[in-house]
Order: sequence, then C-alpha cells, then structure tokens
Amino acid sequence: MNIWFAVGAVIALVLIAVAVLGTRRPRHAEEELGQPSGQPAPTGAPGSFDASSLGKWLRSAEAQRVTGALQVTAGGRTCSLYFLFGHLFHVASDTLTGEPALRECLSWQDIQYTFDPKAKLPTEETIAGPIDQILA
Repeated sequence: MNIWFAVGAVIALVLIAVAVLGTRRPRHAEEELGQPSGQPAPTGAPGSFDASSLGKWLRSAEAQRVTGALQVTAGGRTCSLYFLFGHLFHVASDTLTGEPALRECLSWQDIQYTFDPKAKLPTEETIAGPIDQILA
C-alpha cells in the first residue's frame, strides 16, 4: 500500500511542477511570430482623426476583437458604431442605420470620437458583412 501512495505522490508532484513551471503558450499569432499587433484601439479618452484614420481604427478594432461603442461626431452630426468581439454589428447615425450610416460617417472630416468599452450594446444587427468588404 505504501508503494501506491509513493507513486501517487510522485505523479502529483510532477503534475504540479508541469503546471507551475510549464512553458507559456502564446495567446495570439502575433506573439508567436514576433510581429507587432498593430495600432491599439483607443479606449475611454476622446480623440480625433480623419476619415482614412477611421477606417484604420475599424480594422484595428476588428483585429483586437474589441467590444463596446465608438461614438463619432463631426460638426453637428453624430454616429454610433457598436462592436462585439471585433465584429461591427450595428451603426446608427442621426438619420440612417447600417451600411448607409457607416458610409456617410466615413465621408466626414475632422472626426471627434470617444470609445466606451462598457456601453450597453443594442440587440439590433444592421451590419451583415465584414468591415473589409464595406471599406473596399
């Protein structure tokens, strides 16, 4: 009986050592390949960019799988873009929703934005295609 206890103790110690000292697995392919992950998506603090920077931000948000609401304004116009794990699923402006609202928003100049990662997300999905197809 003591031999089985000793074997069990050795196995337990080996499992604990593997769990504690085991190698760290990369969480993203960029870590494995040693490539930079790209420009980080802004969070919280307001900022500004032009229309081409908005397109870059949308691609970055998709790559980083962000969740939350991007509120953009230009002049007196506003547009809200909602993301769930990087998927842009709903866009609403003052008068439009979906892809027409996004296309209008992408034509604006001198855009001011805020991103809220804790925003309440709507249940309506007005964007069906991926961001790359819409931006093409």
